[in-house]
This record gives sequence, structure tokens and C-alpha cells, in this order.
Amino acid sequence: MPQSESQENERISSLVEANKLISRAQKKIEHFVRQPYGYAIRFIRRGPETVLIVPPIARGGNWLYEWMKAYSQQNSTGEKVQITFRVGMEPWINEFPLLQQLTIKDEDIRFRSLRQIGVNPRINENFTPLQISRFISEVLLTSPLFSEHRKHALDVVTPTSLVINVRRGDYYSNPHIKYQFGIDTVRYIRKALEQLLNDFQPTQIILVSDDLDWCTEHLDFLTNIAPTRFEKIGKTMFDDLAVLSVASNLILTNTTFGYWGAYIASKEHNARVLAPNVHERSTQHERVPPQHLKGWISIEPDAGSWLD
Repeated sequence: MPQSESQENERISSLVEANKLISRAQKKIEHFVRQPYGYAIRFIRRGPETVLIVPPIARGGNWLYEWMKAYSQQNSTGEKVQITFRVGMEPWINEFPLLQQLTIKDEDIRFRSLRQIGVNPRINENFTPLQISRFISEVLLTSPLFSEHRKHALDVVTPTSLVINVRRGDYYSNPHIKYQFGIDTVRYIRKALEQLLNDFQPTQIILVSDDLDWCTEHLDFLTNIAPTRFEKIGKTMFDDLAVLSVASNLILTNTTFGYWGAYIASKEHNARVLAPNVHERSTQHERVPPQHLKGWISIEPDAGSWLD
């Protein structure tokens, strides 16, 4: 379901100010809990249910971390855990119906409900392999709609296919977001291919992207390696996710949407996954991005950084 221009602008503005907003929120929370009324509120709010507060800057891939956190915590404690509903979640809940049970609207939150701040992208720190596997198997792969999308994807994707996920959109159209997330995509893909082709020769290359026209113009060198498909498979973003999820060989750019496709592919058939060694500027000091699974191949540049 496409977002209106005003909603998208609001999201972009929120993302641009994300670091400032998070810092301010943390300071307010720290101040609040030190006050007498902060202790009183915590005394009153005893649940037993818990609500994970999702910030407005999040979108699909980031929401899935929160839903997985709610599902895992609920399985662990036996108490109800839900995340706050945000505009744009409707298509995800429609695609994966069990997410509805893990979601609550702001107006339905009880005063006594326990609250936690969301944002849990550090997958290896925040989740065990079993929790990741259970969420994928019991919530995502039980969806009839997504199963159909995966079945259709398997009509095209074979074990010897290479699927490349390229994130464009506001990562590059908005200068502030580009500064934080924009990478030298062409240079990165060439480097990832250089490593992959040492021991694998794809029979076809499939592009999954929110800007296939850009891919056609800038990644035409792929046709020298193998027949390359620059056309979309299916019609929706969940067709794209399905293609990623059934691939045995993946080259990702820095996008949580792509990561989730690769999480499923890694869990289902131990896919070979290559990804850049940086997700965003604010975490570029980390050796491996916190969204990467152990076992993924981290592609490092010959010099400098992938960040534009």
C-alpha cells in the first residue's frame, strides 16, 4: 500500500532528526525515572502485558525486529507482548496475519501496561538462533499469502541463481538520508562479485530493487557474467521479499528489507549471503553491522568506506 507524499515526508523528516530525537527521548526518560512520580508510575504499571513502543522513524524491516521481539518475549514469559501500531503496517499484517496478535493501537493500551522502548536491530545480541528460527517458521512462513509468493518465486529462482538486492529510493534522493546511508553501490557490487566468482558461477542474475531503471542503467555489466533479469517478479514488495527468501546466493546492500529476505534464506537453506561491512554512518566504527547474521560474508572495500 503506497504511502501519501505527506506521510513519506513526515517519515523522512523523522529519520533526518532520528539521532537528535532518540537522544532527547533518552534524556527525558532518564530524568523522568529519577522523579518521585516516575517511581510511582512504575509501581502502578505492573502489567502483566507489555507494550513495545515503536518510533515513527521505523519501517517494514525494522518493524519485523519489533514483532520478533514481542513474539520471543511472549514465548519466554507467557504474558502478552505487543508492539504499537504505526501507519503503513496494514500490508504487513495482511501478508502475515499472525502479526495482528502482536500489534496494539495506542488507544487500546491500558494505563497499567508495562512499556518498553522498541528498536531491536542487533540481531545476534537481542535474539538467540532459536528465537529467530521460531519467528520465521511460526509467524512468517505460516502465512498462506507469503507461501504463494515464495512458490511463484521458485518458478524463476534456482539454486544456481544469484539474486542481488539494491536499495535506492530516499537513501539517495534525500541528501540527509544519503549522507547517513548512501553507499557507492556500483563499486560495492563489483567487489562483492569479485569475491563471489572465485568459487561460484551463476547461471542467471536476478535484480530485486525499488529502482530497477537505475539498475538497468548502472549495472549493465552484470550481463557479461550471466543472463540478467532487470524485470520485477510479481507485483508487490512481498514478491520481492519472497525472491530474496528462496535464493541460495545473495548479494545485499544495506537495507533491513534485504536482511529479512536473507534471514529467511539463511534459516531455510543456509544461503550464501554477501553484504557490505557498513550499514550506516553512525555505526561505521563497528567491525560488522549489528543486523548481520553470523556466517554472512562481510565485503570490505579496498580502501576507505562504501559510504558515499
